[in-house]
Amino acid sequence: MIIDSHAHMADPKFFDRMGKTLPKSMLDPQILLDEQAKAGIDISVISGPRVMEVGVDAGRLDPTEVAKEYNDFVANLTARHSKSFVGLGIAHAFADDKMLGEMERAFRQLKLRGFLVVPRYQDEFIDSRRADSFFALCESLGAVVFVHNADGCLSQEYMQDNRLVELVGRPNEMTLLAARLVFAGHMERFPKLKLFLGRTGGAITMYAGRIQEGWVTRISRSDGIPPWGSDNLKNSFMDSLSKIYFDTQTFHPPAIRCAVDTVGASQVLLGTDFPPVPHSLLESVEDVRRSGIPEQDVAAVLGGNARTLFAI
Repeated sequence: MIIDSHAHMADPKFFDRMGKTLPKSMLDPQILLDEQAKAGIDISVISGPRVMEVGVDAGRLDPTEVAKEYNDFVANLTARHSKSFVGLGIAHAFADDKMLGEMERAFRQLKLRGFLVVPRYQDEFIDSRRADSFFALCESLGAVVFVHNADGCLSQEYMQDNRLVELVGRPNEMTLLAARLVFAGHMERFPKLKLFLGRTGGAITMYAGRIQEGWVTRISRSDGIPPWGSDNLKNSFMDSLSKIYFDTQTFHPPAIRCAVDTVGASQVLLGTDFPPVPHSLLESVEDVRRSGIPEQDVAAVLGGNARTLFAI
């Protein structure tokens, strides 16, 4: 079985009401179903990026009401295509009691498998203690936390040409988030948390050795560098990093191999970001097969790991 853990569908009625335009591929499930068939993908895990930001920032709507509307939409969509789709809800990570209640409803009643959130809200990343209730509930439910970039990114004013926000800025922000979550102690404070980062976690697996070395020498170095700051980890940086799940959405087979070599094949899942990206589902599947990882790991990355993580 091949499972795409990073696919998208949006509610056309919602975006029409907000006055926003999306690619047709994000609004018509038949387009995704046709691409799945071409690529030999059995199931896509459907999530909804942009929805919370559009509803709250542009529409000035209540975050819980935005979440409820999308969660009902994706639950109905996946019920109609139960052999091909499973669904993730959306949430706001700085959750109040209303949002936490909606998350419980979405997981327990609608049977969604987890929640999409973004790396930060304004200038506050989700390693903030304001997100502790969100993470604690996801851990207790067994719900997957899928972190997907918002449209913008830090320092985007320097990335206005050549689509650098999309191509460089968003992956870099995901790298920063991964490091922040680890050093904030999230994988130790929430040991059963199912944390899943899009875009292969940015470049975090490539920088893992450098960061681990920094953690090892955080006290012993005395060459004029700034002090380490808060020290929240009982075990090593790599120990926590290896508990996080990552998708393969890089379009670069060597990066997939790096992720597998760094955190282990069990932590890496096929993810395409289709729709709307122009890289076809078949190409994304072939990226995994061309990565040079062992054949048994190919099978795990293409489907076995997702079956376990999303309880498919």
